[in-house]
Amino acid sequence: MRGTIPEGRLGTVTAEINVTPMIDVMLVLLIIFMVITPGIVRASLPSARHATYQRDRHPTLIVQASGVYTLEVDRHFERVSDARLPSRLVAAYARRPDDHVLYLKADRDASYARVLQALDAARAAGVSRIGAITGQPGKRR
Repeated sequence: MRGTIPEGRLGTVTAEINVTPMIDVMLVLLIIFMVITPGIVRASLPSARHATYQRDRHPTLIVQASGVYTLEVDRHFERVSDARLPSRLVAAYARRPDDHVLYLKADRDASYARVLQALDAARAAGVSRIGAITGQPGKRR
């Protein structure tokens, strides 16, 4: 007869945990957090207590909050468009064959995508080391 308990198993209790639904729920939660987190968390640039900025030794690429790039080489400032940034960096380092260091100074409110584009352009120009210039604590640029 269906729905009855077999006679041999009347006194035994079987406790089985089915973990498959729990794993499904955890994977769904993981995917939800992975999708939502980048929109919630805003990355900000760090502040340093002690930083030595040697302005005349290496070129400096400045990323403003508006997304505008400014390249400083030997205290000469030049606004650079997105299209010209890689070629300007190559030209700046062509005069400095032993120098492969770039200082990067990004405004706290600059978008992460603009900073990443600047880093990609620097790597394409042959820059091997990038130094981040940070603001002093308590001072707003």
